[in-house]
Amino acid sequence: MTQDEIRTLDNDKAILLIRGEKPIIDQKYNILKHPNVKETTDGKAKPYEHGRIDRANASILQLEPNEIDINKLKDITEYKRAEKNNTELLSEEDIEIYYLMEEYENEKEQENKK
Repeated sequence: MTQDEIRTLDNDKAILLIRGEKPIIDQKYNILKHPNVKETTDGKAKPYEHGRIDRANASILQLEPNEIDINKLKDITEYKRAEKNNTELLSEEDIEIYYLMEEYENEKEQENKK
């Protein structure tokens, strides 16, 4: 097709380009008629917010050995002091990467010792 033919293509048609294949002219799909459109902002659903935590229902308390006596945790001030420790919730992928990196560093240390 020439540039002029592409420019004058009907609005209800699209050119589909797939690597390694010839271009295809096809009818456009009206996404507003899709059965799951109600789950998108076009279907009046709330927009997706990446990284938002809306199902957290527990807190994590980090106890260092010999730092906090468990019997003292009944005292609210001791609990609040312990609660201030920063923690991060990791995905399975993050944990796997962490352990792979740790394993790699251990292997490098062993090679350096030889």
